[in-house]
This record gives sequence, structure tokens and C-alpha cells, in this order.
Amino acid sequence: MLQMKFFYIIFALLLSFTLLLSSFELTFFLFHSPFDSTIVEPKAHSLTWIYLLEQKYITFIDLDIFTIHEKRHLLDVKRLFENIHSVWITVSVISLSLVIFLYFRAKERLILVFRYSFFIGLMVVALSILLAFDFLNSFKFLHQLLFLEHSWIFPDDSILIEWFPLSYFQEFVVIVISIFFMFLLFLKSLHSLDKNRID
Repeated sequence: MLQMKFFYIIFALLLSFTLLLSSFELTFFLFHSPFDSTIVEPKAHSLTWIYLLEQKYITFIDLDIFTIHEKRHLLDVKRLFENIHSVWITVSVISLSLVIFLYFRAKERLILVFRYSFFIGLMVVALSILLAFDFLNSFKFLHQLLFLEHSWIFPDDSILIEWFPLSYFQEFVVIVISIFFMFLLFLKSLHSLDKNRID
């Protein structure tokens, strides 16, 4: 019994992680510049997102607007997001498979997993809000973990700073957490609906 409860908690963690990654992937594909901003070099901006999203390797001529340091960082970002996308695909397949399995074999346990996932997700949202109060240091810490040797630091006149100021990342996080919270509300509604049916 204890082993099964542990399994359900692990599954709830996996499901919450899948929903968070799904929120990130959706935001990454749709949100490419800060709100109310004027894009400098729009053609290059569009080509850069094609490079990042569609895995197309753009020629050096197309990327001549960037310095070698900026090109290197874009390559690091591209590789990072390729890895995140692969993880998202993997956990999504596993989560969906387990949801389908429990739906047909132990529906009441699936409701329990939804409940666990909802509360785990709320803790993630609460932690995100706390970190947002010191967003700059949180931002720096995350980049230090993901990009070694300060490859993410650029001068103020860098085109990447023009395109992706701190406000972009703040808005990005707000959108991700908002989408994630909507997913949690959907889970909560499924939990409540199925619980009422069982009752």
C-alpha cells in the first residue's frame, strides 16, 4: 500500500513537471519579444527565431549582425532548448500513457494523482512568486547554472540585449506560470467532476 502511494506521488510529480514544461514550450513557441516593444532589425530577429525553433542552421551571412560571442550563445541556447524539447516529449508520452492506464484500470487513483499534482503545482507557483521578488538574482543564478564561463553576459549595445531585455524574461515567466496555473485549474476541475461522479 505504501509502495503504491509512493508511485502515485511520483506520478503526480511527473505530471506536474510535464504541465510546467508544456507551459514553457507553448510560451517559447509563441512569445518572441516584450510587449509594446519595437523590434530592431526585424528580419534578423525573425531568422533567429527560425534558427532556435525550427532547428534550421542559418548561414553566417544571415547571422552577420551578431558577434562571434553572440553566435556562440545562440548555439548554446539552441542546444539547451533542443534538450528541453526532448525531455518534454519523453515525459509527455510517459504521463499520457500512465493517465490512460489509470483511467481504465483505477480511475479513483487517477483522481488522487490529479489532486496531488494540483497541490504540487500550487507549491511551484508559490515558489515562482517568491523568486520573482528577487528576479534579477534568480535570473543570474539560473544563467550561471545553464551557461558556463559567463557566455550569457553582453554589453549594453548588444543586439541580443536589445531584443531580450530583462523585461522580456519577466514577462516570459509570468506567461509560463499563468498557463501552468490554468492547467492546474483544469486538473482541479477534472478531479472535482470525477469525484462527484464517483460519490
